[in-house]
Amino acid sequence: MIKTIFSICLFGTTSVLYSQNKQNITRKGVVFGTSIGVAHSIQSFPGKSKKNTDFGLDLKLGFMLKPNIAILLTSNVSAYDYAGVGRPRKRDFGIVAPSVQYWFTDRFWALGGIGLGVDAPVFSDIKDPDKNKEESAYYNGLGVVGAIGFEFYQNKNFAIDVKARVSYRNVDLTEGKTTGVSAAILIGINFY
Repeated sequence: MIKTIFSICLFGTTSVLYSQNKQNITRKGVVFGTSIGVAHSIQSFPGKSKKNTDFGLDLKLGFMLKPNIAILLTSNVSAYDYAGVGRPRKRDFGIVAPSVQYWFTDRFWALGGIGLGVDAPVFSDIKDPDKNKEESAYYNGLGVVGAIGFEFYQNKNFAIDVKARVSYRNVDLTEGKTTGVSAAILIGINFY
């Protein structure tokens, strides 16, 4: 019952925002955006696999080449619970990548990029890096990210969107090669 009421409210809110928003957005110049949501990661460590659901974040900064094409530097974070070397703690399954975002319509877009896969500490969970160097250790490798999104609210040079993101990274940790895939659903704000 609560799920049904929530779905009706969400659909109604989205419909109202969409119907009130008939003006075209102007995309030009510098682009900045950030998103937050939930991410599900599946990782293969040497000798074991791990699944984890936690928060997901995105940051993007770039420039509009045309009103429907942007070149960006994106940072994609999926937090996970790490239980390898040292104490159990949160780490970042991340990608930092040059990316291209393309709008197929005024509201619907796709993004793709390839760059640096990162396994990094989550700063709020670093306890004593002087005694344990693993607390603040960074590892890197290959990273790939892809996303699709829909801008459900637009106002001149500002938009709110919902996106589905998939990222892959291949990193050498202390315990060996780790590969992983993360899927995320995020709500974002964007300035053009």
